[in-house]
Amino acid sequence: MARLSFLTRNKRSGVLYNQTEHGLQLARLGRLDEKPLTVDAFAELAAGDDEGLTRWLATNFAERGPGYLSAYCGFHPSERVLLRENINPRRLAEPDYLPALLAEQARLPSTKDWFVRALHPIEGEEFAAATPPRPGLLLGLPLSGVRELQNRLRKQSIRPHRLEVGTVALLGALLRNIRQTAYPHAVVACELGQTQTRIFLLGKDGVHTPAALPHGLLSIVEGAMKELGAPDVATARRALEEPTEELRGHARRLVRALTRQQSPSLQSPQRRGERAGMHMQQGAEHPRRDRAQVTNDAQHHPLLRGHP
Repeated sequence: MARLSFLTRNKRSGVLYNQTEHGLQLARLGRLDEKPLTVDAFAELAAGDDEGLTRWLATNFAERGPGYLSAYCGFHPSERVLLRENINPRRLAEPDYLPALLAEQARLPSTKDWFVRALHPIEGEEFAAATPPRPGLLLGLPLSGVRELQNRLRKQSIRPHRLEVGTVALLGALLRNIRQTAYPHAVVACELGQTQTRIFLLGKDGVHTPAALPHGLLSIVEGAMKELGAPDVATARRALEEPTEELRGHARRLVRALTRQQSPSLQSPQRRGERAGMHMQQGAEHPRRDRAQVTNDAQHHPLLRGHP
């Protein structure tokens, strides 16, 4: 009966689920019908640790019955694309317009099985035919990644209320905070991947997408190997995850290659007289937020809402 009970669904607890190429971040939510919403348990697991996920769910949701666990899910497929490009709204009715534009600009061999949308760079709303011609954010990701995550969630009896591209949710949260606090400067958001770092400039005219930097977490780990004399990558990464005060003192040297490459990307906001602040994430933030508007597209598309 619990599986089919919709009357008590909001009285149950839920989970935040954020999957990146580095790992899986989890947080337990209190009752979904109570405010303020409480978060009382956290965990970070290896990316493919399904056994660890099963144990964590069993420990933290011991009272759950045979039904599905409510979740708010974010994911970061490594193939995802987010580019600022000029969009011609009059051509949106053409089924191949956006996929062809994405393939051309991102140099993809094919976008046949991709989810592609054009979003407003400030408000995050999906472009419509009536939208005036202007630069927009071209969002694309392979649907194979969506199906893969949905299958993993289904095996764990997790039903997502939303399944979002975490990059878009992160930028939406930052843009909302900039508006609410009237922050006067540009913001640099960095997503640290294994072999590259994606950079996003958030200014008065929305999100800009400079080219990714050719350095990522692996570059930092290799730098730590040299600083520590570590015998292998695994040893160096463990040291980074539990750093000593001595290692913290070497932090600037460990990210030197990344910051050196990043400097040219910051010239644009500086020429406009804006000082750039930095927000760096390994992967991205948890997907929960109070409807950050840049994620409207993900909220309303059935695949990204988590429907099978």
